[in-house]
Amino acid sequence: MNLDLEPVPSCDTVSEEPARAIQEERKGCELVDGIWVEKATCNPAAIVEGSILSSIQGFVQSRKLGHVLGADGAYRMLPDRPKLLRKPDVSFVAAGRLSPEELKKAEWAIAPDLAVEGISPNESAEDLETKLDEYLRAGVRLVWLVYIPTRNVWAYRPDGTAKRYRADDTLTGEDVLPGFAVKVSELFEGL
Repeated sequence: MNLDLEPVPSCDTVSEEPARAIQEERKGCELVDGIWVEKATCNPAAIVEGSILSSIQGFVQSRKLGHVLGADGAYRMLPDRPKLLRKPDVSFVAAGRLSPEELKKAEWAIAPDLAVEGISPNESAEDLETKLDEYLRAGVRLVWLVYIPTRNVWAYRPDGTAKRYRADDTLTGEDVLPGFAVKVSELFEGL
């Protein structure tokens, strides 16, 4: 049986097309200066990201605090870089920051309040530092970088401070998600 299927564009294809027109074909990719780049990933990172998403989502929904998005949540955070579209592995946007019309858009032209990135072994330090800098310059109030091999979580804030949370520590939502707390080791259960 011969099926003539059109190939799905790969993430590394250079494209000048608006991101929303081809968003579905670019799952797992971010737009960086007009080039689609596949996000580094691995199954252990996906397990931990799922745990984080579940923990935050339950907390936020029960209190009606806003919106929690998974890895397909897309943000155009920096107005001076229209060809930059970031997709944190997990993100949170506080209630009231978006109008009902804006909520329906395929991508949001704001920075999330919380951005979470699970760090895979094949992610470069340069790419990670660049992404962290973009998040903080855009106004993300709290960034969690989750290191899978060491089972540590680093929390970064726009004022330049950072804190490492180890397995026995309790990770909190600080002033972004007041009252949220989870033991770091719980995020890595099953690995």
